[in-house]
Formats: sequence, structure tokens, C-alpha cells
Amino acid sequence: MVSGKFLPLPYFLLDEELTILDHSRPASDIFLIGDNFITLVDEENRQKVSHYIQPDVSEIDIELNMKTKHDPLAVFHISVKWEGKKAHVLCVEKTKEVDTLSSQLTKLRSRLSETDFELLEKKEELEDAIARIHKLSGPFIPLYAEAGLVPLFGDLQADTLQVIEENILYRIEEGEYEQVFFDFHAVGNITDEGKRQLGQLFETIQLMGTKTVIVGLSPKQVQGLKSKGTLQAASMNSLKQAISKYIKKQNRK
Repeated sequence: MVSGKFLPLPYFLLDEELTILDHSRPASDIFLIGDNFITLVDEENRQKVSHYIQPDVSEIDIELNMKTKHDPLAVFHISVKWEGKKAHVLCVEKTKEVDTLSSQLTKLRSRLSETDFELLEKKEELEDAIARIHKLSGPFIPLYAEAGLVPLFGDLQADTLQVIEENILYRIEEGEYEQVFFDFHAVGNITDEGKRQLGQLFETIQLMGTKTVIVGLSPKQVQGLKSKGTLQAASMNSLKQAISKYIKKQNRK
């Protein structure tokens, strides 16, 4: 069994009382770890933890406000999967800049309905904010020398994927990665054009000699992708399962 200490993301192993049984090194770098997971969560979110992180809810993805060493209120995407009486928990911090830019974008769109003249003045700023949001919707995170992670956020459209594609392909070629995990847990809707763009992206990556693994697709998303003939990559339910399988494979080499 792979020890949680060596996972490249903040990871916790909890019991039914949410006592921390094990955690990864990145988790200790980010959090002031005590005896119980609840102490890492903002007080206003603790009821949410008690309601959702329990054995009766075998697998779930939620957002929590958590306390880190550098920020008393950081937003994290939490993936939880129970295995018997123990819970595997992965924590991925949401990029604050995405939230800030999204807020700016909302304000700019609101002003559109009020003053056409102001819209013309702010057009360039609006387009820049949109482009930056698209770029942050699919950051490339190195996991190991041979593997990388692309956590995707929000609705996936063709223009969004076109913006992030250039960075992803550049990072793969530069780092000579053998495998890239695409995490869909935080993805909403995928347009038809987005599905076609995804298929082209996976085909390009595979032609470069890099394996693609899709993680966290919902049943609806899987069906939609298959109907478009774009699901060309391996698929797994959880990021922990995908990374653990990769580590085991590397250890056998």
C-alpha cells in the first residue's frame, strides 16, 4: 500500500471521528495539523463538514473555507472517498486570482447594461480579464519528473480550451512528461464544441508520446463525450486512485 506521506497533494486519512490518522508532506507544509481535521476548517464551515464527511456519504466533492499557515480563510476543493471506516481526503486550493478576476468580470458586465460609453472604455480590460480567467481554468501542476496534473474549473468551451491548450502542450514538451492527469471534479457544463476541442487536445498529447488520464467525470459528462467520440483517454473515478496506480507502476520499474 502506498503511504499517504508521499502523495504530491495535500492528503489526509481520517477515521469516523475525523481524527487524522495520516497525512501527506504537502499537507503539513500548508496546514498547522492537529489531531482532528475539523480544526483545519473555518468555524462557519464545520457544520458542513459534519454533514457531508461521514461514512454514509461514500464519495463527495465539496468546497470548504480552511485555515492555512499563510491564510486564515482559503477556499479548497475537497474530494472525499470512504474505504470502510476510513476516509481518504484530497485538498486542492482554488486559485484566488480566478475568484478575483471573476468578480471583476461580473462588475464589468453589469456596467454594460448601464452605460454603453463606459463599456467601450472598458472593452480592452474586459477582454483581458476573460483571457486571464481562461488561462487559469486549466493550470499545469508538475507532480513528479514524469507526471503532471491539469485541474479544470468551470464550464468548458472551445475558446477556453484553446487558450489553455498552448500552455499545456508547451509544458508537456518542455518537461518530457510521460503522463498527464486531467481532473474534471470542478467542471460544470461541456459544450459540443468543447468536447470536440478536448478530443483534439487528447489526440495531440498522445501523438507527443504522453499518456492522458481523465479523473472525476460525471456520468452525464462521460455519456456526452462518448457520443461525440472524443473520449480517447483512460478514465478513473478519483485523483487519489489515479496517482496511487501511477506510483505503484513506477515502483515496479
